[in-house]
Amino acid sequence: MAMILQLIVSLCTLISITESSDVFRSVGSSVQLDIQHPVPKFDELIWVFNRVNNVLKYYSEFKKTKQTPGYEGRVEFNEETYSLTLKNLQKTDSGLYEAKASGDEVTVVAEYRLSVLDPVEAPVLNLQLSNDTCNITLTCRGHDLSINSSCYKETCEEKEVTSPGGVTLSLSVSGSTIICNHSNPVSWKTDVLEMKELERLCADEGEGSVSPSAGVSVCLLKTVLYSIILTLMLSAVITVHIREKLTKSS
Repeated sequence: MAMILQLIVSLCTLISITESSDVFRSVGSSVQLDIQHPVPKFDELIWVFNRVNNVLKYYSEFKKTKQTPGYEGRVEFNEETYSLTLKNLQKTDSGLYEAKASGDEVTVVAEYRLSVLDPVEAPVLNLQLSNDTCNITLTCRGHDLSINSSCYKETCEEKEVTSPGGVTLSLSVSGSTIICNHSNPVSWKTDVLEMKELERLCADEGEGSVSPSAGVSVCLLKTVLYSIILTLMLSAVITVHIREKLTKSS
């Protein structure tokens, strides 16, 4: 029974050691990878990339480090904490990093999955008017992602899409501002539109339509026009009547 319990504990310890932590950094930045588990007595401690490529090797007896060609000048090693710092990161640095302490046996004491990403591009937020300008379609675009949202007066649909690479595009409303946000785990950029712009467009539509007051003005114009015509006709009749009277008198 004791042997079984010891085996279970050993398996749990092995699982916890082999779990990797996800780390995200932008191109050109740096990252420090720290030891995650107790380090047993060792002869060599090796930081390995993608399980086969040595990044750096540290010899405990001689207190010396050896960097692999290709990493020279881009890595720093702390002889007290055994942490590894990678500088000027490139996309090709993305992958699995492990720290292995080698003595009587090999123990994995740190494991990280690093993703090096470009900053996102600035998104673009546009609006498209319909026949009813109080109904507006918003389009939020960022790289190869796009969102369409419908707005009526001061109410807009909030939407979000995410690509498999962890890039997110969202359209949301915060107070009086409509926000188109383009982000990934290392950066974000936005384009905004003020709600008062939608209110102005909707108000313009109201001013352009025929209101009751505008209808009264048209009616009044017609009444005045008819009055003028009737006055002219009446004047013509009176004039003819006067001429006839004068003709008879003479």
